[in-house]
Amino acid sequence: MREPILKAVAVPKKFLWAPFELGAANLSLQLTFMLMAVGIFQINPFVFIPGLVLGHLFLVIYGAKEPHLASLLKSYGRYHHRSVNVYSSKGTKLVS
Repeated sequence: MREPILKAVAVPKKFLWAPFELGAANLSLQLTFMLMAVGIFQINPFVFIPGLVLGHLFLVIYGAKEPHLASLLKSYGRYHHRSVNVYSSKGTKLVS
């Protein structure tokens, strides 16, 4: 009973060997910019393939180092704040 839950937490979803959310975002952004450039400037769409491949390769490399990269970025954006020192002293004290 507990195995599917543990497997889902331990092994996050992948999209072509990259973290799913970041890989899908990379693909959607690259395709959006490509279609806009083709429509507005009449640029050959094959110009955008190296950028798509390099961006995805970057995500694959960092996704292999840290499989939970998308979760870390989500929590960093949601909970990141600088601490304020209550008492004047040198350095950052973890008192809020």
